[in-house]
Amino acid sequence: MSKTFFHGGVRFTIAKGLIYCLEPLFLDIETSNNHAKEPQDLRTWITSIQVLFKNEYYLFRYPEELIDFLMGLRDRLGLQPSNKFHKRLIIYVHNLSYDISYLLPYINMLPDDNDAYQGIIEDNNKFLSYVRGCFEFRCSYRLSGMSLEKWSKELNVEHVKQVGLYDYNKIIYPDDELTENEKIYDRFDVLSMKECLAKQLSYYGDDLTTIPLTKTGYIRRTLRRSCRNDKYYRKHYFRDTRLNARCYEYCLKSFAGGYTHNNRYWRDVLIEVGKTYEYIPDSGIYIKVDSIKHRDFKSHYPTQQTCSNRFPIGRPQHIYDDSLYYKLTIEDVLEELETFTYFIKMRVTRAALRDSHISMPFMQKSKCYQTSFTKERYDNGRIKEIEGSCIMYVDSLTLSILYDQYEIEYEILDAYKMKNGRLPSCIVDIVDKYFKGKSDKKALVHELTAAYGKLDPRTVEAEFDLMVIKALLNAIYGCTVQQPLKPELQVNDEFEFSIRKMFISEEQVEEGLEKFYSNKNNFLAYQLGCMVTSLARYELYLLISKVIGYERCLYCDTDSIFYISDDETEKRIEAFNAERRQNAHYVELENGKREYYDEFTLEPDCLAFKGLHSKCYGVVTDKGLEITIAGVPARTLIGMNDGQPIYFTREQELSVKDKSKTKKPIELTDDDFLTPVEGLDNLRDNFTFTTNTGVSAIYIGADGYKTPRIPQVLFIDGHEIHTAGGCVIRQQETKSVVLDPERKKKKSRDKNIEENYNTDQLK
Repeated sequence: MSKTFFHGGVRFTIAKGLIYCLEPLFLDIETSNNHAKEPQDLRTWITSIQVLFKNEYYLFRYPEELIDFLMGLRDRLGLQPSNKFHKRLIIYVHNLSYDISYLLPYINMLPDDNDAYQGIIEDNNKFLSYVRGCFEFRCSYRLSGMSLEKWSKELNVEHVKQVGLYDYNKIIYPDDELTENEKIYDRFDVLSMKECLAKQLSYYGDDLTTIPLTKTGYIRRTLRRSCRNDKYYRKHYFRDTRLNARCYEYCLKSFAGGYTHNNRYWRDVLIEVGKTYEYIPDSGIYIKVDSIKHRDFKSHYPTQQTCSNRFPIGRPQHIYDDSLYYKLTIEDVLEELETFTYFIKMRVTRAALRDSHISMPFMQKSKCYQTSFTKERYDNGRIKEIEGSCIMYVDSLTLSILYDQYEIEYEILDAYKMKNGRLPSCIVDIVDKYFKGKSDKKALVHELTAAYGKLDPRTVEAEFDLMVIKALLNAIYGCTVQQPLKPELQVNDEFEFSIRKMFISEEQVEEGLEKFYSNKNNFLAYQLGCMVTSLARYELYLLISKVIGYERCLYCDTDSIFYISDDETEKRIEAFNAERRQNAHYVELENGKREYYDEFTLEPDCLAFKGLHSKCYGVVTDKGLEITIAGVPARTLIGMNDGQPIYFTREQELSVKDKSKTKKPIELTDDDFLTPVEGLDNLRDNFTFTTNTGVSAIYIGADGYKTPRIPQVLFIDGHEIHTAGGCVIRQQETKSVVLDPERKKKKSRDKNIEENYNTDQLK
């Protein structure tokens, strides 16, 4: 059999031990529900199923019709398994996890010839791919990393997703006649997917046998190729630095993301330029606000990857456990901070901030294991003081921060160390390549915009290239921090999840790690990814504590700081930048200029700032009010005007003078809004959004919450419904801002049957 052949008018190819149909199928569904308030009374169903295959569009109203179609396609294309190869038809679904919650009990009616291989199920109700017989369902949301609306706009395809033509609050039954707008909306969804995928395949030079499952897959294969071409890296470095089960556990449990926190003394205080404020109540410390500045680290994670010489690149050495005759101390670990990275397990019996002026504590409540506390005081998830007992896993760089901030009573129980060094050049070279590409494209965009305008096709194309390169640069870190071992899940016909493979015992972990390091497709050492965030946090900490000062720092988030500025503060920051510049890594751009890493760069000044807690703050700039509140959508669609969507932003809702008028936000005029500073002052405990409330998701069976997920025929309001249940997306009536998230968690812990839902994935 030749490698490529035609059957049923479709081209097939042999790759990876399978016969792939090189024509993908595109699938999308629309759903409705009876809008019952109580979960047990909820009923949900599919209203339409859209299919696009070989430029032919099909619209089905019942799930059984889709199964009949797929069975017919299976016969027509000869997708039954041969003696030697399994055959595979790829089906793309945007947000597979949502659609499959309705379809899986029906999909599982299809013949299964794959020895129970089910694709990749990452968690309960979280599907990256799903395989049933000859059909492989893939999630195009995970491939693109963006909503279908944004994907189709960014790629500038012909059929952009038609926002606003479909009313998700309307109850639609499968036997209802669809309106023309609903039909257009349905058809454009699959047309958008097809055109976006075709453009993405062309851009990267892929076909269905080479395209990755996720957006990080593109940069992963580039990194893999670079590392494979480096004989030393593959033969010596990767295997020589392998982790054993215990060291892997310490890396896994010590890993943390970026540091995000609000100054505990400036919380819930509106700070305006030109005013003077008392820093700590009744302290007599007053700070005049000459200016409020905001700085970002340029490419913070790539900076660590290219500039730092503190990566654990040596062979892991088990150098201590508590059975030895001597006691390893924190001071011992920190003495070798420059030359070795430690990963340690320690028991902490007391920790307290050394100074009440420390406004931004680092020790995380979530990183305390086996807790038994007699006293505990927190600041939005960060520890101010604990007494009792807990186990902590930390790397030495993080330990240095904790030791600087806290008085700690402790006992180190176990420790590994690895020699420090720079990342291997086969990784740094790829970071440089995309950092240079991003910088070159940014310069080109500025040049084309000035010469031809933002809407010129040349500028649009350059903007697209810039977006792609920035995403690839940022994805390098994501590749390095992927866990080597993850539980494998499976799901049965009734949508019940169970673990097919787990890594709990030391023996299971050792076995899994041996397979990981022996697999030629694996090439990245997990400890290197762990250290990227640790190094970034350490640099951020130095700026907060040693350069800007605790009293002037207002808020930080991973790679940025808002702070009260004066001349002395700016001199210290510029001295910090100058020191970094002496040894900073750089790339040569196409225009001959040097582009440096490791620079703390200014963003536009702020006129006012107010923050409540992590991911909940706002600023006023020359452009107006800008707020960030996790869980509150940036905007909500409230109507259409001449075919264009009208949105109501969270900044607008925060600034409405008369809250009763937000019931009809489309009728508001400029006179109905406060000034930006007055609007920012409304960001306070218990402010309640009624338009920008976001959505929640609840998974139900055919007969409501906690009923079986098996196909049934129901009669609702005289309509025949074929359903096995699914995921019901419900607009929340209200969304309140809270000053203390811990308080909110305690109140809602016992009644959390609905999940917050990523609105970017919505239909």
